[in-house]
Amino acid sequence: MLSKLRTSKRLGWRNCAAVAAHRLFLRTGFYQRTLPITPCPVPEALTGDGQPAPMFLELWSEEARARCLQAADALLGGSATWFSHERHAVGSPPDWFLDPVSGKSFADCAQHWSLCQPFAGADIKRCWELSRWGWAPLLARAGRFSGDARYRDGLNAWSQSWCQANPVNAGSNWLCGQETSMRLLHALQAWQLCDAPSQLPHPTPQRAAFAAAHLQRIAATERYAQAQDNNHWTSEAAALFIGGSWLAVSSSSHAAAARRWATAGRRALERSVGRLVMADGSFAQHSFTYHRLLIDTLAQVELWRRWLDLERFSVGFKQRCRAATSWLAALVDPTSGDGPNLGSNDGAFCYQLHSQSYRDFRPSLQLASVLFYGQPDLPNGPWNEPLYWLALADGSAAGISNTQPPTSAQALQPAGIGPITLFPDGGYAVMRPSTASWALLRLPSYRFRPAHPDPLHLDLWHQGVNLLRDGGSYAYNAPQVDLGYFPGIASHNTVQFDGSEPMPRLGRFLWGDWLQLEHSPLLKPGNAPSSSPDGSSITAAYRGPHGRHQRQVQVAASGNSWVITDSCSGFQQEMLLRWRLCPGDWRLEGASLIGSAATVTIRADQPIPRLELVMGWESLHYGSKTPLPVLEVSVTQAPVTITTSIELSS
Repeated sequence: MLSKLRTSKRLGWRNCAAVAAHRLFLRTGFYQRTLPITPCPVPEALTGDGQPAPMFLELWSEEARARCLQAADALLGGSATWFSHERHAVGSPPDWFLDPVSGKSFADCAQHWSLCQPFAGADIKRCWELSRWGWAPLLARAGRFSGDARYRDGLNAWSQSWCQANPVNAGSNWLCGQETSMRLLHALQAWQLCDAPSQLPHPTPQRAAFAAAHLQRIAATERYAQAQDNNHWTSEAAALFIGGSWLAVSSSSHAAAARRWATAGRRALERSVGRLVMADGSFAQHSFTYHRLLIDTLAQVELWRRWLDLERFSVGFKQRCRAATSWLAALVDPTSGDGPNLGSNDGAFCYQLHSQSYRDFRPSLQLASVLFYGQPDLPNGPWNEPLYWLALADGSAAGISNTQPPTSAQALQPAGIGPITLFPDGGYAVMRPSTASWALLRLPSYRFRPAHPDPLHLDLWHQGVNLLRDGGSYAYNAPQVDLGYFPGIASHNTVQFDGSEPMPRLGRFLWGDWLQLEHSPLLKPGNAPSSSPDGSSITAAYRGPHGRHQRQVQVAASGNSWVITDSCSGFQQEMLLRWRLCPGDWRLEGASLIGSAATVTIRADQPIPRLELVMGWESLHYGSKTPLPVLEVSVTQAPVTITTSIELSS
C-alpha cells in the first residue's frame, strides 16, 4: 500500500484524479450519453487518375517503387501485415474484428466503446492494427507510383468497408483516443497524397463529417490522455490540432467546433511537448520505438502547420523538437539504421511514406532533421523517400536550406565529454569511441514511470550488429510468464539480486518505488579529447531493496576493447549477472565465451558457482519472440566484483 501511495505521488495526484474520473464515467454510462452511436460517415470515393509520383533520380528509387507496389498488391490480394512482420490471409477488404492468430473475433463491435473490455480475451492490438488505416497512405502511394486505378479503387473499398463496419462510438476501434487519432491522421495523409498537386486535401462534406466524428471522440477523453503522461497525449493533441485546423479553414458546418478543437490541440501540444520531452531530448516513455512515434507525430504537426500557413509554435516547443531529434540521432546505429530495443515496443509504425523496414529508424531521423534543423542529418539513401513525397528533397519548401548533409549521424548530438554523450534527464549515456562500435548505458533516473526495470542495462553495438541486447516487450496481452519475463530484469544486461525485481510491479504498465542514481555518473577522462589514448569510462550506481549495484564501463580509444566492472553488495542469496548476446555460434571455454563477433571473458574476486550459457528470448517486433543465447554468471557471496572483458572482432 505504501508503495502505491508513493508511486501515486510520483505520477501526480491530478493525473490520478483524472484517471479515476475517467473510470467513473465508464461505470456510470456518461460516455454513452454524451457520445451516442451513429453511422460512420463514408468519405467520398476517389476518382480520376491522380498525379504521378515525384521523380526519384536516385539508384534506390526503383527498389522503393517495387517494394511499395508489392505491399499494396498483397493488400488487394487479401494478405495483410500486422506489426510490420506478421502476414495473414484475411480477405480484401478484411474482417475488421478478426484476430488472425487465434481465429477469434472481437464480438463487441455493436456495443458502445465504453463497455468494451480490451484485455478480456484476445490481444486488442490485433483488432486495432488494421483500423489505424496505415494501409491508406500505402495504397495512395502505390496509385501514384503506378497510375493503376486498382489501388485507388482498393482504397475506396477498404475505406467504405471500415466505415460501414464501425459505427461512430461503437466497438473496440473507438475505444482508444490515440487509435482514433492515428486513423484520422492516416486518412488525411492519404487524401493529401491523392489530391496532389493540391497541397491540402479537399474538405468534401463526407470527409469533413468523418474528421469531425473522430475529433469529437478524441476531445471527449483529452484529460484522460493527458493523465497518461505518454504518447497518448501527444498523438491526440496532434490530431486535434491538425484535423481541427484543416476543418477550420473549410466552409463545412463543423468549422466552428473545429476551431475549438484546433485551439485545444495547439495548447495541448505546447504543454505535452514541454512536459514529456525533457531538456536533453529524452521522452517520458523510455522507449526507442515510442520515441520514433513521437518524432513522426511532431513531423506531421510541423508539416500541416506549414501547409495551412499557421502561426509557428513557441521557441521552447521548437527547441524540444530539436532536442528529441538529436536524442534519436545519438541512438541510431549508423551502419544498420536500427537502434536499442529499449522499453515498450507495440509495433507502432505510423505516417510512413517509405518502404524501409520497421527496424530502420533513418527515414524518421532524416525527415525530422530537415523539418526541425533545416538540413538532412544523413547522406542520400532510400530513407530520403518521404522528402520527395513532401516536396522537401530539393530544399524548395519554406525554411529548408540546401546545406550539405553532415558526414555522420552524430552531427545533431549534443556536446558530450570526449566520446561520451550524457542525457541526464532521461537517464542515458551513449559511448561512441569509433564509428564502428558504440554502447548505451541505461541510468536509473526516472522522472516518469519506467517502462521496464532496467537499471544499468548495457547495449553494445559493433559494425551494425547489436552484440549485447535488450529483450524488448513482446506483447501486452501475453501469457503471464511472458508478461513477467520481457519487461523484467531478466530481459536486460544487468544484475539481478536474490531472484527479485528491483522495483515492485503494481500493474500491467506500472512499477513502484522508482529507482534513482546514488549520485551523478562519474565520467573519465573528464574534458580530455575523444582521441585520448587511454580511452574513456563512465561509472554509476544505485541502491535497491535487495542490494547495491555499481557499474563501470571502460572502452579503449580504438573501440575494440570494452571492460565492464560490476561491484555488488547487500544481497542475501545470489547475484546473477546476465549478458544477452546476439544469435550466433558461441562456445564456452572455461571463463571465456568465444564467438565470431567477440570474445567475452569473466573474472571475479569471489567464487563463481555457476557460469553457464542458457537460452533466453527477445522480441524485435510486437507479438514475436525468438531465442537468443544468454551468458549467466551467478555469485552467492557478497560483496563481489565481477569484471567482464569484451574483445571485438575486427
